[in-house]
Amino acid sequence: MRIDRWPGPPRLTAAGLLIALLAAPAPEEAAAQGPKPSRKDSPEILQPREVSFTARVEPSTARPGETVSYSITAKVEDSWHIYAFAAERPEGVAAVPTTFDLFQSGGLEPVGEGGSWTPSEAPIRPKGVLGAIAYDYHEGSVSWTRTLRIPEDARPGTVSIQAQVQFQICTDQVCKPPTRRTVAPVELTIEAPEADPTQATLGRPIDPVPSALAALGTVLALPPQGAPRPQRADSPPVLQPKEATFTTTIEPKQAKPGDTVTYSVIVRLAPTWHIYDLGDSIPEGVAAVPTRFDLFGLDGLEPAGEWTASKAPHEPEPNNGVLAYKYFEDEVSWSIALKVPDDAKPGERTLRNQIQFQICDPKSCKPPTRRTLDPVALTVLATGGAALAPADEEGSAAGAGPAEPAAIAAPAEPTATAAPAPASAPVPAAGSGVVQEKINQGLIPFLAWSALGGLVALLMPCVWPMIPITVNFFVKQGQQGKKSTTGLAVTYCLAIIGVFTLVGVVFSAAFGATALNQLSNAPWLNFLVAGLFLAFGLSLLGLFEIRLPTFLLNASAQGESRGGFIGVIFMAMTLTITSFTCTFPVVGALLVLAAGGSYLYPIIGLATFATVLALPFFLLALAPGILANLPRSGDWMNAVKVVGGLIEIGAAFKFLNTAEVSLRGNPEAAWFDAQVLLAAWVVIAAICGFYLLGFFRTSHDHDAPSVGVGRLLFGSLFLFLALYFSPALFGYPPKSQIYDRLVVGLLPADAGELDAETQLLTRLERFGLMSPGGGGGSAEPRELIADSEDPPEVQRARSLHGVWWDMSLDVALAKAKEQGKPVLIDFTGVNCANCRLMEKSVMPRDDVIDRLRQFVPVQLYVDRVPVEGLGPERSEELAVKNLLREIELTQQSTQPLYVVLTPEGEVVSAEGGYIEPGPFVSFLDGALAKFSEVARTAAAGE
Repeated sequence: MRIDRWPGPPRLTAAGLLIALLAAPAPEEAAAQGPKPSRKDSPEILQPREVSFTARVEPSTARPGETVSYSITAKVEDSWHIYAFAAERPEGVAAVPTTFDLFQSGGLEPVGEGGSWTPSEAPIRPKGVLGAIAYDYHEGSVSWTRTLRIPEDARPGTVSIQAQVQFQICTDQVCKPPTRRTVAPVELTIEAPEADPTQATLGRPIDPVPSALAALGTVLALPPQGAPRPQRADSPPVLQPKEATFTTTIEPKQAKPGDTVTYSVIVRLAPTWHIYDLGDSIPEGVAAVPTRFDLFGLDGLEPAGEWTASKAPHEPEPNNGVLAYKYFEDEVSWSIALKVPDDAKPGERTLRNQIQFQICDPKSCKPPTRRTLDPVALTVLATGGAALAPADEEGSAAGAGPAEPAAIAAPAEPTATAAPAPASAPVPAAGSGVVQEKINQGLIPFLAWSALGGLVALLMPCVWPMIPITVNFFVKQGQQGKKSTTGLAVTYCLAIIGVFTLVGVVFSAAFGATALNQLSNAPWLNFLVAGLFLAFGLSLLGLFEIRLPTFLLNASAQGESRGGFIGVIFMAMTLTITSFTCTFPVVGALLVLAAGGSYLYPIIGLATFATVLALPFFLLALAPGILANLPRSGDWMNAVKVVGGLIEIGAAFKFLNTAEVSLRGNPEAAWFDAQVLLAAWVVIAAICGFYLLGFFRTSHDHDAPSVGVGRLLFGSLFLFLALYFSPALFGYPPKSQIYDRLVVGLLPADAGELDAETQLLTRLERFGLMSPGGGGGSAEPRELIADSEDPPEVQRARSLHGVWWDMSLDVALAKAKEQGKPVLIDFTGVNCANCRLMEKSVMPRDDVIDRLRQFVPVQLYVDRVPVEGLGPERSEELAVKNLLREIELTQQSTQPLYVVLTPEGEVVSAEGGYIEPGPFVSFLDGALAKFSEVARTAAAGE
């Protein structure tokens, strides 16, 4: 589990309180100047639990001119290893070495050059057979140390030191994705030099103030404007455990200057669950995470004591060893005394608090979680006024999850004394909220939602290639003498459900929410599927016969039927992998939920989704039996095999394109591009039509096949499709729903190049002879953003139907701040059928274009970034970064996914999957209205 720890509530002496008051900057200044790592931490759900980090500084007290040792210790579970430190990644090495970003040094100066960190032990050399991709690594526990010098002019007091570590952990079989994690800060007390007696008082060590409460001195004065924020953002809603609810109270609710009030947090736990006690530090070897509070919004009140519990905690069982920690069951409340300053002005004060906690039962633990509790109000009366007796009712409960983000919910009218609390950035979008909302509504609404997702998935192009493949497989099984294909059909249906559910949950839990997306776009997998489809297609055409090895067939009396069952299992796996290229909204949200450690509802939801998806394929599997009962069934069965074999060969071209684009990174540079695919499909459709109409026969056809009604209808349909799609090969694709829905979703990302008008407009815009309709941006190269992590190649825009879409979120946010517009992110993919469908049938509409020009649109590719000049490795690296950003913002892994952000990066609205034009316009209108409301609220608070 991830253990980022900081000390608990401080013990402030009078001198320490005075120092905090005098040294505290203004709230806005502190927020703006607070040190941060150069790159954000990886999302919480992607943090590997097999490694933990702790930091220390030795000695903890020193004087100016002296040196101290700052160390970071990594503890890795058995069978895992972490790579050795390297300032830069060596060329040709696939592993990610460990690096450190000492972003908060407390004014201390690193000793030595090159930024080297010294390990506590020599790394292990990899075996020679691993070759150039190997790198040195550590197992068990290892510490890296950096020597720091205190400047001669350093002032006495306490400073905080903090670093971020970038690392990767692996076993002999698998690796976790590269991860960035900020290690908990450590405190160093700087004493006054011995020769200066005037500093003796200030030189005495005081109790350290933790960085999570570093703003304590700030909040002891009234913030001039705006509500404060916690030091760290809340955990995503999908990770908030429902087994614990929180209530905040303050007694009395009215007080006079100089009075003391009691602020309490009441925790109620579900049966068998427990929460850990408060703790300033973690004993060595303890894996539990004690409870901590971040009183980030005291609104002028002063702590007048320490946190106290309402009852004594349970002591851990002796046999639990060092992993145990004190805990509470059922219900517990923590309270702290707060003093109203003597000079406090009358009015309302709003108290805000964040809790970090972990809950466990005897068998499992939830991940450590941060949650901002509901604010409570205290009315400060004028001096001499009478305070009312405390009310009996409790404060508002936090319930099973955190409150809706303020940036999305309709804000209340601001008062003169309390401003609305802003949403933390990034704010989770509607994607995760929909899942949690359905779960909270009960099992039946959740099942209905999952089943509806399965029905929608049947309309998507990703599953269409499996329709003829299913029919062909069972035709072949029937002709090989199987007594009944009904049993195989049932097995096929159950295999789809089982494989879809197990693959989704297991892959997401073991390798993260991005694993299946990356797997479905892996070149080796797509080459394998393309080769199998070619082999099956040629086998159906009679070129050769695919049989299991003799030793398998003779292994038992049921060897023959076993071959059929092996085939249906493989087909179920193929359907699962191909369907994940669509990553339907329901599936994407459930996979992220599974990656976060929750398994029950993802299993139920995926099983329901897969059941609805599998039912039509069960009926298709029974089709050969129906055909066998028709007159002249031999002709029918053979015709289905030939046509199905040709269709499977056509489907293989699609997988060849996916594999090639994954290797090259740019769909426009592929050999198997949209022109080749469409030409192959036109030729195959024509061959199918001529064959069904009896123009030629195959070697295994009957002597005199007659052209009945069925052959006439289907043969004419294939010839119609061949003629209908042929003009697209010459730059004039059909302008109809049939072409858009049937073909565009299956064509590669360069399908737009088939349109001669689009090609002409693209060339005119590229040479500056035509503007893109006056909106969305300029064709001129934009000045590069100095602090952007995106390479120059992606800091540009591309035109889509007269609207310029950026390729870099940093560029889009910079434009949004300049223009005062919201940002519209299109999380898309090169190998995304629904994305192509949206771009072809929805984006060109005039009403959509008019609304898109009111945004700063940006396309973020999550499988490969198709930009010239990027190599395959860099293209994939940027795509993974975009996919992690999608999960961090929305807790979904769905393409397409449309997310609207404020210029500050806060989520306003989100919607995923293929969206019909009308609902998409409504989504854009609603997002614009919410953004306007947020902007008005922000302007009113200034």
